[in-house]
Amino acid sequence: MPKHKPERRAKPKDEDEDTSGATNAAYIFDIAGQASSAPGTEDGLLAAMGSNNSVQVYQATTLALEHRLEGHTDIVSGVKFAHTNPSMLYSSSLDGTIRCCDLRVSNKKPAQILKGYEGDQFFSLDVNCDDTVVCGGCQKRMPDTNVVLWDSRTGQIVHTYPDSHSDDITQVKFHPSIPHKLASGSTDGLISIFDVRQSDEDDAVENVLNTESSVSRIGWYGPNSDKLYCVTHVETLQLWDADEADQIGNFEDIKDYSGKELDHHAPVATIKHMKDKEVATETDDGTKKRSALGAVDYLVDCYWDTQQKKLLLAGGLHSGRLNVYKVKRKKKTLKPLYSLGGGHLSTIRCLHWQDKTQSLVTGGEDGLLCLWKPGVDLEKETKDLSLTSQAMPGKASSSVRTRLRLHTKKPY
Repeated sequence: MPKHKPERRAKPKDEDEDTSGATNAAYIFDIAGQASSAPGTEDGLLAAMGSNNSVQVYQATTLALEHRLEGHTDIVSGVKFAHTNPSMLYSSSLDGTIRCCDLRVSNKKPAQILKGYEGDQFFSLDVNCDDTVVCGGCQKRMPDTNVVLWDSRTGQIVHTYPDSHSDDITQVKFHPSIPHKLASGSTDGLISIFDVRQSDEDDAVENVLNTESSVSRIGWYGPNSDKLYCVTHVETLQLWDADEADQIGNFEDIKDYSGKELDHHAPVATIKHMKDKEVATETDDGTKKRSALGAVDYLVDCYWDTQQKKLLLAGGLHSGRLNVYKVKRKKKTLKPLYSLGGGHLSTIRCLHWQDKTQSLVTGGEDGLLCLWKPGVDLEKETKDLSLTSQAMPGKASSSVRTRLRLHTKKPY
């Protein structure tokens, strides 16, 4: 991570800020990145979804704002770039639609709007690795909680799996290299693995993993992406062999974990998401601060470092600090790696790992995106860097947070 500690310039006074340092910027619920840069562009793009029903698109290396997408009439619940055509960006919403926008088109009107069945509200979203199938996971409704699959070329529903889950489907994740393999996670405690080539649900279900807890985040990992991690809403981490349906790791006391002393790092760049005020940073040759990497208040997510072949877990403090651990499955331990501070002002809700640049982007309830880069000349990297975004109103209400089940303590 950074070799020097940058200092943030004092932020300009903001009429939307209170004396506690909290802001009225929209919460950032999730971040997605392009698998590859679009033709004719050098840098990749990031998309961040906020609590104000919108999506904003940024340059991945500078966090400069590129696009602002609106149109959803309820909370945006998922965002995903296409793989083979990275200019296409999908977003799902509780308004019952999945919108696909072509970022090359100036008016940003959706190229496609996918709809499910009457009453479907989409809680999660993914697109398979060859961009032929789009999947939406639904919020609980009676009598069914649907996993809906569309043919991306025609926009028509090809399959629906209504019986595998009995509560909100918080995550749907296609395998990174097998286009027909899909995992779905739910607050009912189950992770279902499907072969989406099958129309009959009984034939499609390959395995069911019972986590006995409410599922917050899942993801494929490992050199062959044959394993799944699961972060639960009660702040535990589980590891599963997806093919054998065996639990191969269980970390239950992470909130009480206390590790060795580590170097603390500050972000390369920070911007306010969905605000009209400018936020900028500059750096100098600061000295590293050392203090104990102790317990965390909550877990954010895991990510797989392809270059290092490591599964990393990130957990945060409500003060805005993020602690990163290496997951050592065989030794059943977590090895502290980094403690990242000086960026966020409050709870961090999401992250995106950029494997190519070995950098991490985080988003939180303070409306900030923070970019963390390894081993760069920070003074050169951020000199005269000015990062801005467009105005968007409103912090998420408590009802929004409840509906999206952000780190709730719901037991299985």
